[in-house]
Amino acid sequence: MKKLISKTPVVRLAILICLIATGVLSFGQKQPTTKQITPKADAASFKITVVPVGPTDAELQAFKEALPSQPGVAALLRGANFRHLYTEVSAPAQNENGSRFRAIYYDYSNQRAVVSEGTFSDLSKAVAHVENGWQPPSNEEEFQDAVAVLHSDLRVGKAVTSGEVTTYRPMPPVQETNPDGSAAHERIVNVGLLPATEKSSFRHEIVGVDLVAKQTLSYPGGAPHSASIDAAPPCGATGANQATTSRGTAGQYQMTVTDGQGQTLWEMLIIRPAASSGTRASAIEIQNVKYKGLTVMKRGHVPILNVQYVNGACGPFRDWQYQEGMFQATGTDVQPGIRDCGTTVATTEIDTGTDTGNFRGVAIYREGSEVVLLTEMEAGWYRYIDEWRFDANGTIRPRYGFGAVVNSCTCQTHDHHVYWRLDLDVDGPTNTIFELKTTGQRANAARDNPIATEKKVFRAGAPAQYYWIRNAASGRSYFFFPGSKDGAADTYGRGDMWFLRYKSGGTPLQNEFDDGHNSVSTQTEADLDQFVNGETLPDQDVVIWYHATLRHSPTGVNSSVMCMPMGAHPKGSAPLAADNLIGPTLYPAGF
Repeated sequence: MKKLISKTPVVRLAILICLIATGVLSFGQKQPTTKQITPKADAASFKITVVPVGPTDAELQAFKEALPSQPGVAALLRGANFRHLYTEVSAPAQNENGSRFRAIYYDYSNQRAVVSEGTFSDLSKAVAHVENGWQPPSNEEEFQDAVAVLHSDLRVGKAVTSGEVTTYRPMPPVQETNPDGSAAHERIVNVGLLPATEKSSFRHEIVGVDLVAKQTLSYPGGAPHSASIDAAPPCGATGANQATTSRGTAGQYQMTVTDGQGQTLWEMLIIRPAASSGTRASAIEIQNVKYKGLTVMKRGHVPILNVQYVNGACGPFRDWQYQEGMFQATGTDVQPGIRDCGTTVATTEIDTGTDTGNFRGVAIYREGSEVVLLTEMEAGWYRYIDEWRFDANGTIRPRYGFGAVVNSCTCQTHDHHVYWRLDLDVDGPTNTIFELKTTGQRANAARDNPIATEKKVFRAGAPAQYYWIRNAASGRSYFFFPGSKDGAADTYGRGDMWFLRYKSGGTPLQNEFDDGHNSVSTQTEADLDQFVNGETLPDQDVVIWYHATLRHSPTGVNSSVMCMPMGAHPKGSAPLAADNLIGPTLYPAGF
């Protein structure tokens, strides 16, 4: 099925070209004329090569096996019943060789999270500490162990084994806090139980599973306090319960795109969600992006994702972006977790209304003059779609979409919030950002005042604006247009754009890759204001955080397939991908 988003005219690019041609936008002597704008190309003729970079799965497996025996780690794990949940990878700190890791274990013998940190290049120097008061998210293996416990439960075991109820991954995945707000100290993995038919004697319920005691726990009201089974009748696409990819899977690749004449258009490092950086990962991550041999972006990713419900019906939740789910992608696997689909458009749950698929990872396909990177991720009952579009003319379109499978919460009105972090290096790291009105203002570096210091911007009530990111030495630049459907921040959203100066350190928080918060149901708001401290921006390495929001409700244009009655989605019915994909657009000038 062809995505509806592809049928939407590229209005903003046409407007931009028209403004340049008519002189509404002027660029000075070093800026392009309309004759220099790359004409539309046929992406069907593009050649795409994908080469692996970094550790393989075999090497990561050897790392996981070797780490617990290292002196700094063994002291905390020796003799305990523990499980490796996942490993985070981050850039090296100053004066370090090789990437850093942060391996997360759960010690069931002592009911505690153990975190080991170090560099891959020298495991003998790894250190470990106990992370008190924190319940890490579960992984696929742990969830399946919890389901296995249910089969022996006296109350629900027969129904689970017979298929009278089906299991699903709920929100929150583990019990982080007690009803009084105190930190939960026991490891309780949550499992959703959904009656398979209306004739079932069982009602919808979310139960907790104590993996230490091998017992099933019932919650007052039938669900954890931050979830609900009574918010509304269960609705949405039927969950397929297919396997997912856990965090820490290998997945870094160098991608090169050449056109039919052999000219190199795009070069970049692409990182699948399971291997992406950040405290809670960051979906498809792109690094060292070059267009026609010139740098345009150091890193692009989505480190923060959250959702708030109107009147507190459920949540709020801070989601994660590493658990890859199944979607439909027909093509050839060119690398593990990378599938080249040619000109066949890959489709997701928000396109088809079905949760089944044949692939996990990053699908690459060609559409019109664009190369598209696409993935689908799971966070409990949510289905998140991350997409990057790279046009032959240099335009970049990051897009994000929102879906869900059957549950009670997402049938209630709620707002999704997504936060991109874009480290733009337009023809190098020394750039200046100008803030302009969408119409009636010419871009003129000699006259316009740049953004002088770090700042936060709200779109609500402000004149329509776009942004000009310019390299003064070469005159090359990118124009940044907020999406027309990207909404505006409310109190929970905190802001719409943050303009910051690049930081380097080691941890995601030191690098300002994210806000450091790592909980599903506490401190869920984006905490980016901590990075605004008055540093100057002109002729610096600048970073843009961009917020977009989308409301889902049982009625209205963005009701989506998730709000239809349970099981009411025959394949291909009412796909609303165009209504559920949001994001900005970046147009080049001077390349």
